[in-house]
Amino acid sequence: MNHETQQLAPPTVSPEVYDAEYYLRSCAGSEDWVASGGKAADARYAGSLARAGLRPGDVLLDIGTGRGELLAAAIEAGAARAIGVEYSAAAVALARTTLDEHGVRDRATVIAADARRLPLPSGSVDLVTLLDVVEHLTPDELQGTLVEAHRVLRGGGRVFAHTLPTRTIYDVTYRLQRLSRPSRWKRWPADPRNDFERAMHVNEQTLGSLRRALFQAGFRRARVTRGEWIHDEFVPDEGPRRLYGRLAAHRLTRGLGAADLWAEGVKEG
Repeated sequence: MNHETQQLAPPTVSPEVYDAEYYLRSCAGSEDWVASGGKAADARYAGSLARAGLRPGDVLLDIGTGRGELLAAAIEAGAARAIGVEYSAAAVALARTTLDEHGVRDRATVIAADARRLPLPSGSVDLVTLLDVVEHLTPDELQGTLVEAHRVLRGGGRVFAHTLPTRTIYDVTYRLQRLSRPSRWKRWPADPRNDFERAMHVNEQTLGSLRRALFQAGFRRARVTRGEWIHDEFVPDEGPRRLYGRLAAHRLTRGLGAADLWAEGVKEG
């Protein structure tokens, strides 16, 4: 049985969990999108493409494209073509609205598909992006997705990912804060994650785990760095909340305070 005919296991998180309410109320950038009817995009999309090194004439594949703002931003930044992949029907519909509102449907498209089996030819794209997608895929699902990303990239092409929050800020920093004072135990939940994170975040990362995932998928030139995002709203008390910014400000403790990771892998050949 070859790759094209082998049956995939159902995704661990059902696509129905990612409904229109999620994309319009809780997903990053939703306020700008809703207020403009899809015409405006949060500046983080263009900023992420600049950080990824998108070049004029590149073909972009955005896995887990959500409302599709990154596709429109890529075309506006000079990409020759931008392709989005989504398994959520709600996201596909919203992304098509975004492309219509930006007038880029001639050069950008969104496809309903599973990221573990991309409906694209091998060696056909220059840049694959996964922005805040990694944590939504189990280790096996992430591995399959990165292997597919490697397959569809041309030699010298790059995969670029952002993920948040890291596993460290919850399972190390927060846990140590809570355990350090028994008086906090009743007021501080054992698991500080919100309902969306409990339902959707099946694979929060560390710097090492994300680097290993890229390497195992075939990206021999892989780099993972800590980001700048401070996530502390989940901490019940104001004083302990300020610790995350202080930790993130120093190189040796940055991983205990900074909540996000950026990753890049290059396909050799």
